[in-house]
Amino acid sequence: MKIMTIKTEWASLSLAEDGNVIVCAKCNGTPCCVRFNSLEQLKQAIEKKKVSAKKWAVAVPRSLCILKPLTLPAKDLAEASKMIEFELFSLVPLPADETVYGTTFLNKQDNMLNVLVCILKLNTLKGHLEPYRAIGIEPHSIILNSLAINFWFNTTGPFAIKSAIIALVNKHNCAVQTCINGNLHKANELTLASQDISASSHEIVGEILQQREELPTLLKKTTVFLIAGEDEYVSEVKNLLCSVPNDPTITNKVSVFPNPRIIYHTGDHKSKDDVDRFSFEAIIAAGLFELAANLKLPYSNLLPQQFAKRYKRKALLFRYLLTGSLSFVLILLVWLCFVAANWRIERMSRVLKYQIAPIEHTAGAVDSKRQCVNAIQRQLSNRGQITAVIEEFYRYTPKTISISEMTFVSKYSGASIEIKGQADLLSAAFDYTEAMSKAELLNKIQIVNAQQIYRPGGSVVVFKAYCDIQSN
Repeated sequence: MKIMTIKTEWASLSLAEDGNVIVCAKCNGTPCCVRFNSLEQLKQAIEKKKVSAKKWAVAVPRSLCILKPLTLPAKDLAEASKMIEFELFSLVPLPADETVYGTTFLNKQDNMLNVLVCILKLNTLKGHLEPYRAIGIEPHSIILNSLAINFWFNTTGPFAIKSAIIALVNKHNCAVQTCINGNLHKANELTLASQDISASSHEIVGEILQQREELPTLLKKTTVFLIAGEDEYVSEVKNLLCSVPNDPTITNKVSVFPNPRIIYHTGDHKSKDDVDRFSFEAIIAAGLFELAANLKLPYSNLLPQQFAKRYKRKALLFRYLLTGSLSFVLILLVWLCFVAANWRIERMSRVLKYQIAPIEHTAGAVDSKRQCVNAIQRQLSNRGQITAVIEEFYRYTPKTISISEMTFVSKYSGASIEIKGQADLLSAAFDYTEAMSKAELLNKIQIVNAQQIYRPGGSVVVFKAYCDIQSN
């Protein structure tokens, strides 16, 4: 037979006295209760990935906890929860590091906040959690079972409850608690020693009436009685309540709630007797799930601080690893993009080289010949300037200067003139530069060597000069 698979963010569980386990989680989008024969069977389902929950919620029995009302000068529950640590020793004579606590809202009067504090010894809690931790379940939410029961009744009924006495009954256990404006005010668990339904029911009704007597007078008249659990006990308790003497209106104040549907982990719907048998645990598991999944009563969580810090470290480490992994993937993708781009460029280059290969040598020869032609053209283009240059020398050279030699030098980037000449005086040789500044084709003449030579009958100045020919 096909075993159902549960994958969910939150799951809750409640352990029955005979070892059966009720797990509440979302199945096909709606919460449902699933029964396992034992914690070992649940462990196997978890190991086989048939049950996969990121976070677990478990309940703590009322019998293990101490409930104390407390009045604090706080504006809200967040502020009150911080003050409780300093009031713990006045509530229970135990060191603060040996206890865990949670708090819920009762009511507010003027500037004072009334809260209900649930206190539990740390060692007791660790012992209670040991069976769950043995199968690999580390709870993220630990809630008093009375709060889970109270929340289930308040959210299951079709009407708003101002004041109610809640009774959850079966042959082994009974939870009787007082609810005012949706808030838990008192809770008591009865261990039913007698197997006789009538005797047990009288004990349960006695506790119900006792809690009603403790209510303020104005609330007694409007208090309703909400009952759920095993049918035989529910029917007997209801009949006894309706027959309470001197209270004929009580019949209209008793409401019986249907039990949650329970599915066996193979997917079978079990018989009605099976549903009644585990109704107590199913209601606790269903209430736990709704509290945890909807983040209700966040200050009632009895999770020890060391557990909470460990979960935070794990979550922080996971985020660091996730960020590092994503960064590595991003860098890898960028690198791959560059590799792909280079590969495409190289592939295109190979294609171009393949296409160019047949004409590569011809193109090289053509380019070489083109360069030679350009050089010849530049050289030939300067030949027409020689006549013009000589004409400018003839026009602008002073009569005191005689040119004995002129050398035309053709270069790749242009042409230049080297001159040798004579002058009467040394100053006339250097003035030659200024005299030739009017020439259009000649850049400024530079005298590089001028010296006076003595000869019989006088002296003469011999000089050398050069200048560049301006390009057209």
